[in-house]
Amino acid sequence: MKTQLASVLASAWLGAVGLATFGSAAAQVQPVGQVTLHIGQALVVSASGATEAVRRGSQVHPGDRIETSEGGHVHIRFVDGALVSVRPTSRLVIEDYQYNPQQVAQSLVRFRLEKGVTRAISGAAAEGAKERFRLNTPLVAIGVRGTDFVVRSQPGQTIATVNQGAIVMAPFGAGCSPQAFGPCGSVSAKLLSADMGNMLVEFRSTLAQPEIKPLNGVKPPEVLFALADASPAADAARSREAGKPAARSSSDEAISTALVQEVVRKASEVPAVVPPVVVVPPVVVAPPVVVVPPVVVVAPPLEPIKIPPVPVVPPEPPQLAWGRWGGGPLGVTDFSIARGEARAGRVVTVGDNDFILYRTENGGFTMPGDLGNVRFALQQAHAQFNSGLGIQAASVDGGSLSINFPAREFNTALSLSSAPTGKVGLQAAGYIREDGIFNARTATQGVAGAIALDGKSVGLLFEKAAAGGVLSGITLWSR
Repeated sequence: MKTQLASVLASAWLGAVGLATFGSAAAQVQPVGQVTLHIGQALVVSASGATEAVRRGSQVHPGDRIETSEGGHVHIRFVDGALVSVRPTSRLVIEDYQYNPQQVAQSLVRFRLEKGVTRAISGAAAEGAKERFRLNTPLVAIGVRGTDFVVRSQPGQTIATVNQGAIVMAPFGAGCSPQAFGPCGSVSAKLLSADMGNMLVEFRSTLAQPEIKPLNGVKPPEVLFALADASPAADAARSREAGKPAARSSSDEAISTALVQEVVRKASEVPAVVPPVVVVPPVVVAPPVVVVPPVVVVAPPLEPIKIPPVPVVPPEPPQLAWGRWGGGPLGVTDFSIARGEARAGRVVTVGDNDFILYRTENGGFTMPGDLGNVRFALQQAHAQFNSGLGIQAASVDGGSLSINFPAREFNTALSLSSAPTGKVGLQAAGYIREDGIFNARTATQGVAGAIALDGKSVGLLFEKAAAGGVLSGITLWSR
């Protein structure tokens, strides 16, 4: 009996192990997306090397490579609602795609565009875990900030444009590994936002860092997605019902009519004929002697003098405002505000992966011509240290900033510190553009900033490589 029981238990255990193994294998091969549009010739090559022609409805899995031929075009909708288009003569690899609607913050997404052009519209995974989304090309890493963007990769060059949101492009090297997730925080990273207008970011293998350039009227490769899941019910949920005007009340009209009728009624009661007045001569009587008491005049109390209230004039909104991409402050010293609030009435100037500086321009910036060499005082500062494994607190212990307005030159120095780095110094100088924006970069540090329209304040962004990570932050100066 014991032998039979042991045999049954062993069989049950083996069955459970088999089911667990099968479940694990099934989980590994679960599709993460589906082809919604297919034009021309295209292939899906699995991680094992199996090749299949792309069809509408084809499923894609982590490790798959999408290859399009001349004239080939593929649209993919992923499980989190993300949309990706692979244009002709392109090769895109889905390196990793992990999404769980119950744990969106733990999502992992990484693509590799080996060549060609792709457009990506972020889904729930990229929206809920921006620090864990990455698109690599052979040259650079691209992270997102809730984004619709287009990337073109060819030998020695990567170009990207942004239709909505923002991206961060950084070349591979110190502080930026192809195996990592999320945007790189290296000093050579560049941010491109849709708020900047018709601009692109380009990196060439002969450059040290990406460059922001105008599109010059050249439209980026656009892709129109056909959203098949649109429905009248969804449209009705998104629309807002217009309010109906209230029925006009007749109470005022009724009251006016009643008052008129009352006046007419009382007027009708007045006699039409007035009788003649009879004049009776008065009887003359000697008046008695009356002693009139003296009149006492009492002065009325003095009324207090009413001083009209002084009107409160609200202060002018600051010309410079640091906005942040995230929801809340990044630390106790973070003085940035929500990006939508910072953007109100202002335009974007400079920024990085965490912050973006907005400025009031009122029709355009002109360098103040009546100022000489001005020294600015540090008003607010926030710093942090990114080791690649996490964010730690840092501080700006002091600094200086001088601007020579006639020569259009700046000179700045900052004293920084954090627990991993100790005290670190940063010094930079350079030229200021006609629009009041400036930057200076080396292999280990970078600064960028903008001058306010009235020349009374300056916003400065900084990065400094130290102790295997990057010290970075924002400052605000005034004179």
